[in-house]
Amino acid sequence: MGNNRALKRLTLTALLLALCIIGANIKILGSIALDSAPAFLGTLLLGPWVGAFLGFFGHMTSAMLSGFPLTLPVHLIVGGMMAVCMFVFGYIRQKLGLNRVVVVILSDVIAYIINVPLEIPLLYPLLKGAIIALFIPLTIATIVNLVICELLYVVLPQSVKQADFIVGKG
Repeated sequence: MGNNRALKRLTLTALLLALCIIGANIKILGSIALDSAPAFLGTLLLGPWVGAFLGFFGHMTSAMLSGFPLTLPVHLIVGGMMAVCMFVFGYIRQKLGLNRVVVVILSDVIAYIINVPLEIPLLYPLLKGAIIALFIPLTIATIVNLVICELLYVVLPQSVKQADFIVGKG
């Protein structure tokens, strides 16, 4: 029975990786794309560690498809921040015993803060003023990715959310 559970988790992870690649092809600007919606959803379904992997992979795929427009080192930092974002997003959703609506809002706001206001000053020494031009596209992309994730999660059947291989189980 344990192998069946592991196979289902691996299959769902592979499906979400494929969706990250599809999302990486839906560009907003440069490497900013819809690659993180599947990563956010994977975080909710499979936990923070899998979500961190999906977030890093999704961003690096998007950056690669764009030709690493901000240089490989910058995209490795952004990929690392995406991994941190997914982990924190998932941790909040799993561990905080607050009102469900409060947890959803808190996790989404913190994900936005990690993706945009924290990332911009971190990258400023490498990109100088150019990073400021990314504020609006990053904000739009983060909000769109989070909204897609939350809408998909709401419409997922309870049987999927409560499957034996799902971390959150509801």
